[in-house]
Amino acid sequence: MKSIKNIVLILFFTGASFASSDASHSDATWMNNWLKPDPGIFLWTIVTFFIVLIILKAKAWGPLMDALDKREAEIKNSLEAADKARKEADAVSQEYDEMVKKAQIEAHKIVTESKSAGERVKAEIEKNAKLKADEMLQKAKEQIETEKEKAVKEIKSVIVELSISAASKVIEKNLDSDDNKKLIESTLNDIGRA
Repeated sequence: MKSIKNIVLILFFTGASFASSDASHSDATWMNNWLKPDPGIFLWTIVTFFIVLIILKAKAWGPLMDALDKREAEIKNSLEAADKARKEADAVSQEYDEMVKKAQIEAHKIVTESKSAGERVKAEIEKNAKLKADEMLQKAKEQIETEKEKAVKEIKSVIVELSISAASKVIEKNLDSDDNKKLIESTLNDIGRA
């Protein structure tokens, strides 16, 4: 970089020295020298321009273009990576949405199955409760029937005893107690059938 500055300064002073030597020979003023075209200065300006252009191309333009190309490649890679990341994020988002939909469907299915299972359990419990209630009712009826028959037998026995005792007082003839019982029981059985 210092060499470029040195070359530019040398060319500038060389061109200036040619201009000043030319100005000293003429009676023109400083302003006229700057405004008047001079072929020597023009030639050195073009030579200086091309030398500076070559130096700039070699030392500045090439590295600058390389840096710009590198930066362009980095930006392009960054954009591609960002695009790829966005696509991956979109894919993950779609997968997430699908998973949420599947979970909602599964949850709905579980709720539906739970409701139907609950209904089945409820129906089974009601059925079992009804069977147990019917069974208890049947047992109660049978027990009542048994107790009724027992009570009827006791009543018949008491009636037989009372009838025998009343009949023996009325007839005042004492028959055999077994015969009396048979007679009263057959009478009572006939009464129960009628």
